[in-house]
Amino acid sequence: MRPFLFLALAAPAFAAPAAPARVPVFERTLVFNLPADMIRANDRNNGTNILIEYVPKGQTLANWTRLVTIQAYRGLGRSPMKSSEIARQAFYPASCTTGPIYRDGGERILASGLKRSIIANGCASLPEGAYPKALRGAGEQNYIMMFRDADSIYTLNYAVRGATFAGKAPPLSVEGGEAILRDVFGEVTLNPSP
Repeated sequence: MRPFLFLALAAPAFAAPAAPARVPVFERTLVFNLPADMIRANDRNNGTNILIEYVPKGQTLANWTRLVTIQAYRGLGRSPMKSSEIARQAFYPASCTTGPIYRDGGERILASGLKRSIIANGCASLPEGAYPKALRGAGEQNYIMMFRDADSIYTLNYAVRGATFAGKAPPLSVEGGEAILRDVFGEVTLNPSP
């Protein structure tokens, strides 16, 4: 059974994809379908960390209802920490006091030798200051595809934000998150750059 998104959004959960996006991240290229209505709102690369964010046209990093984030961390793949430990440190919603959600589907080794994990997290109601540009009181849910090679960690994240949800956190499964990521991004690959 596919989990439902707990946020009630006026717009559809995602729009039809455009042509595949090809985003260089260090010595690799991330290939995925970017929803057609998304525009690049942030692009930072200091040589060690990359952060690229896309929001729907007409929205900003402060008021987004859907967000696509790409992150890459050069050198983190060499860490002796397990991928699950790195993911928990990076994605556990520690600032969330109302309805924190965190699920890690474990790590799989892909045919290319890359390791891949699917993580789902969220917060029923974001507290003020949960992170920069958090929308206080909004509910938020994230589906994260994390890749690891011998040198680096790479993530592709799809997040939805909207009104808080009442009561407790809804059921959230990694399998459902993987299906949502596939629906939003199509086939995602992280290939060596030519």
